[in-house]
Formats: sequence, C-alpha cells, structure tokens
Amino acid sequence: MKTVIVENTVCLNTGDAAILLAIRHILKTAYAGELRFQVFDSQPEVASRLYPRQAYPDIEIRKLLSESIFKYPYDDNRLKNLAKPIYNRLALSALRHYGKSRALDDAMFGAEDRRSLDMYRKADLVVTTGGTYLVENYNLERRLNQFRIDATFGKGPVFFTQSLGPFDKDYNRRELKPVFDRSPLMLLRDERSRGHLAGMVDDPGKCHVVADSVFALADTARIQALLSAGTPPRPTGRVGISVRHWNYVNDGADGMRRYMDSIRDIATALVRDHGKQVTFVSTCQGVPEYAHDDSKTARAIVAELDADVAARVSVDAGFHTPEQLMELIKGFDFVVATRMHMMIMSLCVGTPVLPIAYEFKTRELAKRVGLADLLLDIDTVTPEEANAKLAAFAGNLDRLRATTIAAVLEEHVSAMSAADLIRPLLADTSTNVAGDGLPGFDKGATGLGHGDHEAKRHRVA
Repeated sequence: MKTVIVENTVCLNTGDAAILLAIRHILKTAYAGELRFQVFDSQPEVASRLYPRQAYPDIEIRKLLSESIFKYPYDDNRLKNLAKPIYNRLALSALRHYGKSRALDDAMFGAEDRRSLDMYRKADLVVTTGGTYLVENYNLERRLNQFRIDATFGKGPVFFTQSLGPFDKDYNRRELKPVFDRSPLMLLRDERSRGHLAGMVDDPGKCHVVADSVFALADTARIQALLSAGTPPRPTGRVGISVRHWNYVNDGADGMRRYMDSIRDIATALVRDHGKQVTFVSTCQGVPEYAHDDSKTARAIVAELDADVAARVSVDAGFHTPEQLMELIKGFDFVVATRMHMMIMSLCVGTPVLPIAYEFKTRELAKRVGLADLLLDIDTVTPEEANAKLAAFAGNLDRLRATTIAAVLEEHVSAMSAADLIRPLLADTSTNVAGDGLPGFDKGATGLGHGDHEAKRHRVA
C-alpha cells in the first residue's frame, strides 16, 4: 500500500471536490496496488461531513497544515499582527528540527498537527491539488507556507492540472521558483499557463499540458451512445443555469449588475421563447460554513424576474456531491455555466453548455471544445449579446452537442494521460528531495505579517 497526500484542497466547493475525486481516479489507474489518500483541506470538519469515510473509505480529510501551524494577519490589531512573524519564525525553526526533540515537538505542535506532520514524513507522494489558486488575484502566502512544509520533509509536490500565473510580483516569482524546480511533475490545463512559467522552471520538460483532471470522470459510455444514436435525445424541457458573484468583474458593482441583467434576460428568453423550465444550480452552494454561495446570486436574479417567467424558474440551493450533481445535470437539455467545473461536469455527462468566462481558464477550455465563438465574458457581457448568443446556441444545439461531446472524449483521453506521467513517481520514492537549501525559505516566513510582499486584503487562495 502507498500513501498519497493531496494538499491545498477546498472540498466545500463541489468543483474542487470533483478535482480530488478525479485525481484519485487517475492515480488508481496509474498504480495497481492499494492507495490511501490523506487530504489536507482548509475546513476538514465540514468536508468530512460532506464526504464521510463510509462513502469514501480510502480518503482521510485533515486540516491544512499551513493554516494550523502558521499565523496570519486577520484584523487591525497591530500588536497581534506584529507578533505573528516572530511566532512564525519559531514555528519554522521547529519544523526544520521536527522529530529531533520530543519536548520541542510537544511544545510547538498539538497532537493532531504532530500526527499530520508524521503523515508527511511517511508519505510516498505529495500532490498539490489541481485548480486555479496560484494566481495573483489571491494572496498566495498560505500556499507558499504549505510548500515550505513540503520542503522540510523532502517532498517535491506534484502539481496536478493547474491554471496558474502570470506572476508579476517579484516576491511571488522569487518564492515560487524553487518550489517549481523541486516538483517532479507539473500538469497544466493550457498553453497560456505553461507560458507563465517561462523563466521560473529550470526543467521545462517536466511541464505538460493536459485536460482538466475532472474530464477523467467523463461518462464515456453515455457520450458514445449519444454520438452513435441516429437522432438527438428527446428534450426534457429543462435547462440549468450556474451563476456566481465575482469580486473582480470590470466596473465593479456596475459590472455585476450588467452580468446579472444578462442572466435575467437569458432566463426570460428560455421561458418565453424556448418554453423551458429553468433551474439555477451550481458547484458552490448549500454549505453554510463556506464563504461562497451561488444560490444567493441566483435568488437576487430570480427576484427581479417578471411573474410569468418566475413561475417557471426555481433555485436549487442544496449541496450536491460531484456524483449527485452530474446525475442531476443529465436531466437538462443544456446548461448555461459560469462556474468552469459546472461546465466540465455537464460536458462529462453529454449535456451541452453555453459558457460564461470569469477567468482565462474558461476561455482556454472553450477553445478546446469548440465553443469559442459562443463564449460570453463576465467582464463584457450585455443582455443584447447574451440573447443573441443564446439564440445561436439553441438554434444549433444538435450540431453543438455532437461536436462538443466528441471533444470531451478527447479531453478524457488527455486527462487520463496524466496516469502515464505519474506512474513512475508511484513506482519509487523519487519525489523525495533534500529538505534544506530552499531559497527564500526563512525570509518568506519572516516576512509574514509585514505586508511587504502581498496586499494582505487580497482574497486568500
């Protein structure tokens, strides 16, 4: 049996949970023996409730160590924030001597943290999860600290399929380069992300562009049956819409109003012009402990619909696991998706998608599956454009279904190709590297709380 650590997960987000399940599926394909997964998440108690051991017996969810060991500025208490870098230096020093002094270990780390640190020491492979969290919209310090913990135990993390960069801040470039160089394998979702690594990776040959890992979960039998059928599937009369609030939309509140007006017009056209019933449902909802709830945005949109339209529109505000959400999506004729993993999970069960991009990752994906011309952009979308592209999409639905789900089969093969790349790493312990000599290691932790490297009010990734 081998033990795999998957770190930096946010399982309260169903899209991120789908990434975890896809990583698990790909690694089980790569390794014939038994694998156990120790998953380090920001909110493990809630994640363990949503994904219990009874249903996922090979997964244990624990607290992300960078968030339990280090301290971060979180308010305007200047005295507390000044003390945090001092504590972090002590914690970092204790980490580098972990296992050498029982008294020091007990003084600096609680029992659960010590158990987690022992897991890192014994792990056969460390994977930093896929997704989009190494982008400078977010404060990266918690992620950097997690990579520092990896380094103390000689673990070079595998970067599972990422959209990352660009890295324009000198601090981030300086701190991330040695992390990237230590990694034995970096999987990227698009060529643009690979371009963002220029000058930051000494061995670009270990960087591979493959499809988003969630395409590994595609229901290929269902898709092949849809493609081979002589006629299109019988319409259900139901359409799903995924929305989100986005802090970084152009024009701020005015931009969000424009986006929400555009979605409202889409819902109205679906009911009045296409005779559909509309369900708002997304990958981030139904978990009170999570910071994001897309159903709030959905309800705000629905509240301003005309009465005849609102009568045929509902908001599904409940939590759904990836398996449950994909089963639900099978009942839609198509989906209008802002969340990228709502788009991917829809395509994975053969349901066509009209995509709305809020970051470059969706634009890159739309190109890959033949939807670039119909893509809507949250920064520029207007009700007029939304209506026009909805009409074009619905008018060519059968053709688009065939072309996009055929592309999904290619994306599935690409996502699964990661198994071949990672198989040698599971066959030996080549991912272990020396724990000393990480450039910027001490300086990075020392700088915590000073605010000289990041705008600390940025969202934390």
